[in-house]
Amino acid sequence: MSITNSSYSKLIIGALVLLNFILLSVFFFLRPQYGERKRPNPNDFLKRELNLMEDQVVKFMELRKVHFQKVKKESKAIRTLKNEMLGVISRELPDTLKAYMIADQIGIKEANREKLLVQHYIALQAECTPEQRQKLERVFKEAMMRWKFQKGKRGKKKKKKAQ
Repeated sequence: MSITNSSYSKLIIGALVLLNFILLSVFFFLRPQYGERKRPNPNDFLKRELNLMEDQVVKFMELRKVHFQKVKKESKAIRTLKNEMLGVISRELPDTLKAYMIADQIGIKEANREKLLVQHYIALQAECTPEQRQKLERVFKEAMMRWKFQKGKRGKKKKKKAQ
């Protein structure tokens, strides 16, 4: 049988088309659906990573809730100040002195957010055993690196959408 044989060529082409169809079907139907991925529960993650006891998990949940309420309040204040600053500098005659004063207030709010993070870490650390404290430090470092990377990616995505 030679490769130029028309029935042989048709058989090979048919098999290749069938394999392509199967492969594309697998890629299409077995891929994760957009929006289907659930965010991992940070409490489950910390429980697993730090080997937390149930009472520690409850305490961590409470501390996390309080921390994020405080951070949310500061973040809202920062957004309000930034909008105010933009209004001040967008005028026909921008008031740079007032804009600088608002920028200073924003800096104070940003510093307060960082202080809240320090307080949160210390509160979490107080609930840990010495072995868990070492793991907590590693987990926080990794989380801060991920946050920095994700924050940068979000900024790039926003810039692309704006263009």
